[in-house]
Amino acid sequence: MTGPARAEMYVVEVRRIDQDLYKTDEGVYIQTRYCYVYAYGERAVLRYEPYSYDNKLIFENDDTCEVVKVFK
Repeated sequence: MTGPARAEMYVVEVRRIDQDLYKTDEGVYIQTRYCYVYAYGERAVLRYEPYSYDNKLIFENDDTCEVVKVFK
């Protein structure tokens, strides 16, 4: 018997480097879709599971952005 897949949650510090592109302090890039949050060293929660359609970047002010992919 298998249970439902669970997304991993990561606390990250991100800064916006381009439209729909954020970078963590660890050098990981987060590509979003239609995200207009101007973050410069802000703490956020990355909820991510490969191949999921419900990945999100959640900022401390409760702004939420859809995550397209995460890469190094």
